[in-house]
Amino acid sequence: MHYLLTDTLIAGLPLLPVVMGIYLVIRIRQDFDLTVDGSLTLGGAVAAVSLNHGLPVPVAIIAAIAAGMLAGLVTTTLHLAFRVPVILAGLVMSIGMRTLNLRVLGRPSTSLDAGAGLFGGLSGLAPTAHDWIVIAILAAFALVFLAGVSLLLLTEVGLALRATGVNVGMARAQGVDDRRSLALCLALANAGAGLSGALIVQSQGFADSSTGTGTLLAGIGAVLLGELVARPGSASRVGRVALSVLAGTVLYRAILVGALRAGLEATDLDGITALILVAAVAVNRYLPTLNKILPRPRSRAAPGARSSPPVRSTASRRPEPVAEEVG
Repeated sequence: MHYLLTDTLIAGLPLLPVVMGIYLVIRIRQDFDLTVDGSLTLGGAVAAVSLNHGLPVPVAIIAAIAAGMLAGLVTTTLHLAFRVPVILAGLVMSIGMRTLNLRVLGRPSTSLDAGAGLFGGLSGLAPTAHDWIVIAILAAFALVFLAGVSLLLLTEVGLALRATGVNVGMARAQGVDDRRSLALCLALANAGAGLSGALIVQSQGFADSSTGTGTLLAGIGAVLLGELVARPGSASRVGRVALSVLAGTVLYRAILVGALRAGLEATDLDGITALILVAAVAVNRYLPTLNKILPRPRSRAAPGARSSPPVRSTASRRPEPVAEEVG
């Protein structure tokens, strides 16, 4: 149980930034951006190359975030300048960034130098202490990003971004620039992907050109799982949205880690991801119907409380017959 928990957190916490970004795109903007598949790999590649060239860890992480944000802005430019749909522009970027990521890495896979990265100085610790320190560091980075995006959504800029996802026409009528909102949304989503890539590379000790494959589908599955737990709606508070992202990401990784612990091969994880996505979509689709069909438990009155008699509506009360006077 201990290893299941630590493995879940070590594998799940680095994904929180990219899942939060995916939530912004698919729930607030009501769109799909495949750029995150390449941005996550690009962020990891930039961080790995920067660290191996002796750059400090903060500089490597900032470079990874900037690289992901730039990829999101390029997708925005393709959409606005050439009228390419966001999903198609993201697909083009995802394909083209495979070559870019290989160019950055110089090879399909590269390892971090000994002692490089956030966790380079933890090699001499006991396994248990090492795991929990890694979890604490990953949680700090992931939760700071999550809190930052949540606070941004509470500002006027964030309210404008949320308004464009609800009703673009009404937002434009109120003076909101839809193009800036789209650029902000895609930039944030891919910046989160770049941060996730940098954290993943430093936690596993190497960068691979195929790390980000399937990131969007995995993120959608995590978002749907989180919505089953926290049930955030269009009028929900931002904190509830952040809670759903956190719960969905951890639950998604717990299912994958549990599958590996049960004896499945690593090559089976793509199939598990597909099943999670289908199951989450099905449950989200039919859960409202089940809630209407299933009987609700009656609320019990508190002991000693008297039940008040039913109040009869005056509108439905019939007038009493008036007695005739006998002369």
